Amino acid sequence: MGSSKKTAVKSPLSHCKAVVDIGSNSVRLVIYNGPGRAPISICNEKALCGLGRDMTEDGRLNPDAVADAIATLTRFRRILDEYGRPPVHAIATAAVREAKDGAKFVAAISGLGFDVNIISGVEEAHLAAMGVVSFEPGATGLVGDMGGGSLELVALKKGGIEQNTSLPVGPFNVMRAARDDLSAAKKMIEKELDSAKFLGNDAFDTLYAVGGAWRAVARIHMRLRSYPLSVLHHYEMTTTQATEICDLVSRQSRRSLEDIPGIPRRRIETLPYASLVMRSVLERSSAKRVIVSSGGVREGLLYQDLSKSERKADPLIAACRFFAERLAPAPDYGDAVTTVIAPLFADDSNAERRLRDAACLLIDIGAYFHPDLRAVQAFDAALSAPFVGVSHEERVGVALALYRRHEGRATTLPDERVIGLLSWDAQQKAIRLGLAMRFVAALAPKLSAPLQGCRLELESGRLIFRAPENRQALMGETPRKRLGALAAAFEAEPVEIYEG
Repeated sequence: MGSSKKTAVKSPLSHCKAVVDIGSNSVRLVIYNGPGRAPISICNEKALCGLGRDMTEDGRLNPDAVADAIATLTRFRRILDEYGRPPVHAIATAAVREAKDGAKFVAAISGLGFDVNIISGVEEAHLAAMGVVSFEPGATGLVGDMGGGSLELVALKKGGIEQNTSLPVGPFNVMRAARDDLSAAKKMIEKELDSAKFLGNDAFDTLYAVGGAWRAVARIHMRLRSYPLSVLHHYEMTTTQATEICDLVSRQSRRSLEDIPGIPRRRIETLPYASLVMRSVLERSSAKRVIVSSGGVREGLLYQDLSKSERKADPLIAACRFFAERLAPAPDYGDAVTTVIAPLFADDSNAERRLRDAACLLIDIGAYFHPDLRAVQAFDAALSAPFVGVSHEERVGVALALYRRHEGRATTLPDERVIGLLSWDAQQKAIRLGLAMRFVAALAPKLSAPLQGCRLELESGRLIFRAPENRQALMGETPRKRLGALAAAFEAEPVEIYEG
């Protein structure tokens, strides 16, 4: 009889990392998996405990909020135990660091097994900036992290921190001081911003908006304009658009805000004050646009854990490779395809090159779906995957290329409103890339070895496929038809050359 002993399989969850973030409004647990350079949240739980809301007159945490927080953290501890106790960063921010009984609260939860670090405002600002840089490599601009108790502002230049400050103008502090008087709140905000002298340098093209309240304001703007993508990361607003939505939100009654779907009720009371702060920051900084970043303090903690060489890696490429390893039959196939088609796109900029590399890595992520659905599944995956280091337009370009890789130059489009985010030229580039991948996928489906020595290039009105002589047998009816379609997209003549 054969042995019944089973081989132990190491769970992919064994590579998780976690962050417990005890903020002024929310207490959150995020468990990350995936590549270190592009961590993916696989468990994201929060409770709006409101530790910074309704603090006692002598500056102590609200007892009811403390009880809610401890109950929440008890649950988080159990979840982490079930995950096998992965490494955890546990931090507390403004409410706990400012409260007279903050240390007592931390001592109470240490019994749950959390080693909580009460971080200073400067540390919080630094981590928020690093979270943005992690998701937006080389970012230049102003990072604004709107927490419940404080606002962290950081000046970035090419991914490096120039200046930073922490100001006590989180919604809870402003609400408490202004006593529901928006005019008084505005004066308080302006007075605190006076201390951030670097805001007046007129040197910030972009405000990177971080924090739940500011993200909620951006979500409202997305819904009002019926924006076709639901991805909040890297959602962009012009300063005019951001100012208008801030004015709108700050004037709304609580009841009006409650009618907006998707906004937690316990966050609603903070939105008018968070909007006032954003508007004032935009006025002071003269920023021309707002970009919403999903990278913040928690992601900054993970980014700091990486080595210098790991930080230099491209998070988009790291994430695409991770998805290919799990969804494609031959994960190395994308690299081989990239080599074949690169000469055809020799004039691409560095930005276009990395998007081409990303699309090639994802070339077969629809392989395990029904053949009739592969194009749509690949398109949807590229649109909804938690990719960072990529704008919405770039994301749509990759998605369109993957769709055309499966569907060719079909007249149908999976979502015309989404495709409409691309300029006509960007659409044509995505189509050409998709058709190039489509040809290679027909020539050597899922096979990297036969692609060695093959290349596509454009020369004097001819689109040339060059390959070793022994690859000629791979060129059948379907590959040849697809080569012709690719040549037509370049308004060129298809040519095959097989060498020695």
